[in-house]
Amino acid sequence: MFYFAYGTDLDPTEFRARCPQSREIGVAALPDHRLHFPAYSERWSGGAVGLAVAHGHRVWGYVYQLDPQDLVALEREEVWFGEGDPRNRVERSTGMVELTRPDDGSIPRRLRVTLYAARPTQGEAPSAAWLEVAVRGARARTLPEEYLAELVATPVAGGATE
Repeated sequence: MFYFAYGTDLDPTEFRARCPQSREIGVAALPDHRLHFPAYSERWSGGAVGLAVAHGHRVWGYVYQLDPQDLVALEREEVWFGEGDPRNRVERSTGMVELTRPDDGSIPRRLRVTLYAARPTQGEAPSAAWLEVAVRGARARTLPEEYLAELVATPVAGGATE
């Protein structure tokens, strides 16, 4: 399964700790979407990240290929129990991303991926801790400067940004 990582899952060290068997595929963009924070995350003490349809915008991220063991670990972390389970904290869907800098030596291409996004409950700005990890990951993955600037400017709970 191909997984589109964004937000804090961009940080290679954090992601590798959770999904050690994952295979890195490359940098990708999800067209016509933007980040938003429709729920509260106890782990981050602030908004949980989701995806909103937004014509003309892009969410940049990183694609991994997950083996079954890593998929179980990811779903446990994301709090996804299965299709239609009311305990799910996230929605699971598929989407098409544009793989722009594949690390597997192939040419750029469109790729169907699995996405997880926070289920809407009570929206809140993300915490400064969340933003720090997301920005660190975006820098590590050398995402486009304009996207990085947009991410850095994300308002956080308490009013401060990086």
